Amino acid sequence: MHLNRRTLSVRAAQLVLGVAVGIPPATFGAGVGESSFQPIGGLDQWINIRGADARNPVLLVVHGGPGEAQWPVAEMYRPWEKAFTVVQWDQRGAGHTYGRYRVSTPDVTLEQIAKDGIEVVQYLCRRLQKRRIIVLGHSWGSIVGVRMVQLRPELFAAYVGTGQVASWKESVNMQFELLRAKSQREGDASAIKQFDAIGKPDPTNAQQYFSFSKGLRAAMAPSDQAWLQALRERASALMASDREDFQNVLDGMDFSAKQVLPDQMKADLPTTARRIDTAFFLIQGKDDVVTPAKAAIAYCERVESPHKDCIEIPGAGHFAFMTAPVAFLTELTNRVRPVAIARGA
Repeated sequence: MHLNRRTLSVRAAQLVLGVAVGIPPATFGAGVGESSFQPIGGLDQWINIRGADARNPVLLVVHGGPGEAQWPVAEMYRPWEKAFTVVQWDQRGAGHTYGRYRVSTPDVTLEQIAKDGIEVVQYLCRRLQKRRIIVLGHSWGSIVGVRMVQLRPELFAAYVGTGQVASWKESVNMQFELLRAKSQREGDASAIKQFDAIGKPDPTNAQQYFSFSKGLRAAMAPSDQAWLQALRERASALMASDREDFQNVLDGMDFSAKQVLPDQMKADLPTTARRIDTAFFLIQGKDDVVTPAKAAIAYCERVESPHKDCIEIPGAGHFAFMTAPVAFLTELTNRVRPVAIARGA
């Protein structure tokens, strides 16, 4: 059998982590650490499982981006692994999974990715001997995660949203007003002229949105700006050490963003996802302007669910789970974990 460079690198990683296809279910009381490609939705999709004790609740991270695979920042999740078995999944069109199929990846849509997510959860329940798991969605991943829970609520002990999407229309309007006010405070004549010409944004006009939102990064929370700068600095090292895999992350983000933009623009969760049939947690950076905190909190307050907590982290923004790691993990451990365990995790 011919093994190419990618296959060899995956096999090597599996040996290091103690992975093999067909390995027996995780042993209770023992840790777990494995990476593999699993047949999900008709494609081989990459799944990584790590935790200190397989008895812990399983927490599936549904990454944002779109296409922003989380394995390049894996060390940020290490503290989580004491209280949870943490699962990273490179979605259809993202990261390692994108590397298998590249631009030939079919059906990169919200509905298909959510259905893929359900298959991932079913695999995890079999592999880790669980009845229900926790799903955590960030940004784009919060749309996916909510849809997963809508499709199969009985598989989930809890949903956790951060950088939570509410409504595309509401986000566009809030960002427009934020950036217009910023340009007026700073006396930026060119920007003021652009905003005045638009008058009122059209949420169905993607070109208009991307033209006026170019300055959004400068309006983000300082912690978010610092995190994005850190990612840029990290990128050079990753490109040098693992050029092919990291290039797949970058290319996957570009590919996925174009594919799922129509689904993002349709997002209106206060209308389409008001009823959530599992425990619902929002852990939102109070200074988030990407998925505006005001809209996320308003959505959380409208949600009808068996258990609900709407939590804001002061001083944090869109990447609160990365930039306020202690506060975020405290909420996960002290609030989410006991509720999830009581609900079958």
